[in-house]
Amino acid sequence: DDGFETMVGDWNVDSKKFPNGLKPIVDKIHGQALKAGLWLAPYSAQFKANIVKEHPEWLIKGKNGKPIISGVAWGGFYALDYENKEVREYIKALFDRVFNEWGFDMVKLDFLYSAAIYPRNGKSRGQLMCEAMDFLRECCGDKLILGCGVPLGPAFGVVDACRIGCDAEISFKDKFYAGITNREIVSTKNAMNNAVFRRHLNGRIFANDPDVFFLRECGLKKAKYSLQQKKLLAKVNNMFGSMLFVSDNVGEYDDTQMQILLDSYKPFGGKIKSAEYADESIIRIRYVSDGEEYTLTFDTLTGKYSDIKREHK
Repeated sequence: DDGFETMVGDWNVDSKKFPNGLKPIVDKIHGQALKAGLWLAPYSAQFKANIVKEHPEWLIKGKNGKPIISGVAWGGFYALDYENKEVREYIKALFDRVFNEWGFDMVKLDFLYSAAIYPRNGKSRGQLMCEAMDFLRECCGDKLILGCGVPLGPAFGVVDACRIGCDAEISFKDKFYAGITNREIVSTKNAMNNAVFRRHLNGRIFANDPDVFFLRECGLKKAKYSLQQKKLLAKVNNMFGSMLFVSDNVGEYDDTQMQILLDSYKPFGGKIKSAEYADESIIRIRYVSDGEEYTLTFDTLTGKYSDIKREHK
């Protein structure tokens, strides 16, 4: 995940964290008959990156000739102009290193909207985004791509899996600003809403990634969830997504947490019959599992839920 690199945009491996580089880790993963994946933001470069200092001409610029700020992560970052031939060669070389030198099988590509942060060269943002996604598939060949931070339409037919909503918040309760910004802001409520109501894409267009769930009790950032809230988010992700991620150090789990994790990773296998809002915060889902009908009802604000089997008369 994000953090292996010295700077976003430079993509040098942090030698303090990984003194032997990444390839030995990939080899160890392959030794367990598993595939290895890596996070990247190929169209982004944080303010302090060397690439920004050395190649300011590679950045997307506005009418005033100044680089456009593409986001606030890592203290702020700019966007690389993939229409620049040198930028394309730079990105191609990055993927060559990731796949052929380090040996990764899959990439999670994040903050992809940066490629279309500003219309230019007579092209709309939509056209730029579509072309930017096609370029990434060209770079990755037949390797697996998980798209993230990308408008969904341009990802159709290009990525194997895609984030279909916002990040889940480290606390179940939204931050105060979540209700006055956009629905893609970090929010567990919005993440669950998107997982439920974008379910029709899952398995048809790509594998849906509803973002992570949390089970941890300790660490630098304790997950501010009750056990019930943790179970709910895990259940929603399991029912409506195909990419399941947990944002914890699993080695710190106790037996209860480990059992929840194992249960959450079991394929859902059921069929969703309907999903709707019963009121402003209550979502009601009717589904069939193992020939039995159930109704899952949960409150997106409190995390309280019930999962009741329908009694046949």
